[in-house]
Amino acid sequence: MVLVALLALFWYGLPLFTAKPQLYAQYAQSQAVFAAGGQLLALRPASDERYRLRLALTDMAPALQQATLLYEDRRFYQHFGLDLPALARAFWQGVVKGGRRQGASTITMQLARLHYGIDSQTVLGKLQQIGLALYLERHFNKDAILEAYLNYAPYGGNIESVAAASLIYFGKTAAELSTAEALALAVIPQNPLQRNPERQNGAAQLEAARARLLQIWHQYYPLTASEQQLLQIPLRFKRRSDLPFTAPHFVQALAVQQPSGPLHSSLDWHLQQQVQQQVDTYLRQQQRLGLRNASVLVVHRPTMQIKAYIGSADFYNREIAGQVDGTAALRSPGSALKPFIYALALQQGHIHPKSLLKDLPQRFGLFSPENFDRRFQGPLTATAALVQSRNVPAVTLQAKLAQPDFYQWLGANGVRLPQDANYYGLALALGGLELSMQQMVRLYAMLGNQGQYRDLQWLASEATTKVAMTQSVSIETKPWTVTANPPPDVVEITSQELKKRVAAENNAGLLPEAAFLTLQMLSSQPALQNARLAALTDSPPVAWKTGTSYAYRDAWTLGLYGDYVVAVWLGNFDGSSNPNLVGRTVAAPLFFSLLPLLGEQQHANQQLFAVSEKLNLRQVALCRQSFQLPNRFCPATELGWVIPGVSPVALSELHRPVPIFRASGLRACYHQPPLTELQIFEFWPSDIAALYQQAGVRLQQPPAYASPCSQLTQSQAKPPQILSPQAGLTYFAQAGRPLALQVRLDGAATQSYWFAGKRFLGAVSANETLFWSASAGEYQLRVQDDLGGSSEITLNVQ
Repeated sequence: MVLVALLALFWYGLPLFTAKPQLYAQYAQSQAVFAAGGQLLALRPASDERYRLRLALTDMAPALQQATLLYEDRRFYQHFGLDLPALARAFWQGVVKGGRRQGASTITMQLARLHYGIDSQTVLGKLQQIGLALYLERHFNKDAILEAYLNYAPYGGNIESVAAASLIYFGKTAAELSTAEALALAVIPQNPLQRNPERQNGAAQLEAARARLLQIWHQYYPLTASEQQLLQIPLRFKRRSDLPFTAPHFVQALAVQQPSGPLHSSLDWHLQQQVQQQVDTYLRQQQRLGLRNASVLVVHRPTMQIKAYIGSADFYNREIAGQVDGTAALRSPGSALKPFIYALALQQGHIHPKSLLKDLPQRFGLFSPENFDRRFQGPLTATAALVQSRNVPAVTLQAKLAQPDFYQWLGANGVRLPQDANYYGLALALGGLELSMQQMVRLYAMLGNQGQYRDLQWLASEATTKVAMTQSVSIETKPWTVTANPPPDVVEITSQELKKRVAAENNAGLLPEAAFLTLQMLSSQPALQNARLAALTDSPPVAWKTGTSYAYRDAWTLGLYGDYVVAVWLGNFDGSSNPNLVGRTVAAPLFFSLLPLLGEQQHANQQLFAVSEKLNLRQVALCRQSFQLPNRFCPATELGWVIPGVSPVALSELHRPVPIFRASGLRACYHQPPLTELQIFEFWPSDIAALYQQAGVRLQQPPAYASPCSQLTQSQAKPPQILSPQAGLTYFAQAGRPLALQVRLDGAATQSYWFAGKRFLGAVSANETLFWSASAGEYQLRVQDDLGGSSEITLNVQ
């Protein structure tokens, strides 16, 4: 009785004076990456070069648990870690009678051996195994022990755990195992060397053991004749060499973030396969152009989940350095960043979508940007300048950005450049920097996500809350009635709340209104005519932009289509040039060929391009020539979007009345009815008027004066605007390189007079350039027109 009492005291007191063991403290896991649909993308060995994955018992097929218990330990849920009848039987048969040794280890004892690395072939090792089995039983329930055993059990070679074995031998998770597959895995741990299906005759021995287990199974779980025949069909086992390595660049990027354990990624397996096939097909078709490599990134914009990820055309192709990840590599974006210069210009009140910009030769200090086609188109709207990717307007707008400027804004939105702002200067507008496709996609997603900057999501679970948040925001359109001449307060209001929002968001992200207008501007560009795209219902709009880097090294197309952001790059990782690497001609066709793979996006597109009630946007009538608010002389108007309190809209002064003598048709100095009548003429600024003339557009000019006027005045005239040199810049005096003095005059002015302090420098006609050889010093540079208007700047010459 005393002995029984001591044993009971030991048993029940064991948890009190022993610490609970850590079953998985040293459990090194493999990395298993799954697609969003559960397909295995890759399985990589653990740090000890073994395939091993931890899995909860509830994620293992019930048939696997039942088969394991039948084969290894039928009284598992009845004993306390030791099966005493089995131990006695094994002792009698193997020791007393000297017969064949029989196994008597319970699942708990086997777990103790596997977990603690015990040599159970010796008497001391066996006693240690028994003691540790009792130790485990007193600290864990049966389900936890069975789960741990299945996570440690050997399944042949360097394969451990039923989760890894299921993926390797059958290409499925342990929860998806059929009864036949469960029976096969249940018999391997008892003899993993001989029953390894990858070994010669290993599959045959495994099938023989499975057949014996099937007979036992039938006793406990009766089968119909057809079911038994089905279970007797030999299984086909896969090998470790058959493991998939889908989306290798994506898998490697995830390995850096989480090097071990199962990862349920956001990648769409089917879309990944389709995109890869399309890239392969396209590059085969374009071999004659020397195109050999491409990268593609497809992101679900509302959740920012990565859905397709092509790092290179061929991961295993050394000739193209295929193992380089093109979505993460730093490359020049060419003109693909221009939309964000326009977005900031919209946000800071420099333009609205129909503002007139000048595409003409212009100097910014020593920087003289040129267009891709080496031509200049003259005056054009901001939307046209963006869509046509004109360089001079983009550089001009970048020069106006402040608080933040473009460099500061990029840094606040995930693009931290290695050099300071002065190193890049205004070349940022033309792609004079390097950033990755992943960074570009995050920026483009902002245009469809109300200007919010958000990181990419690699795992399916990370975006769950973001999905719910996005779906809770309803997009509702609101009609706006526009009159021909809206009241001034419609567009001239000052919203304190809006100013606060601008101040709060001027670094990170974009003002939602600016993001939406930029999106609309990009969508005005017609999609490439493509047979596959034409098959889409109603040809939904696409907001897209191309880019070509300096010396034809990179060709880009990025855009928003429904719920997706798609980015395409073609080029060479060694930076070699190819004159065919032009964004519009080689990247855009591949971009548009991918859109049909994304499925029906009609409803998503309606939401993407709908005007939310929450946006502070208004459509107003603008004068069709000047794109300002129409005065009473403007002959025609059209609607345009503005941000009240921000957009630079004022009353148009382009159309002005001119008194004309009825008898002679000549111009009068002032209106003298009934001798004169008022006729309307367009008074374009001098530089724009000259551009129209260069383009062959004849502007109707007022007739000559009937007689000299004592004083030329124009009540509506604008003061001259100095274009060159620019205020705030330092100029260096160079022999033989005089400064170019250029001014923009009101349309009614014909002459400009230049002064440096009180010193007269010269006079030139409208739109002519005066050249001045300036010495070092600081000057008050002033210009005056023949209408009496003047402007001046402080000029620093060194």
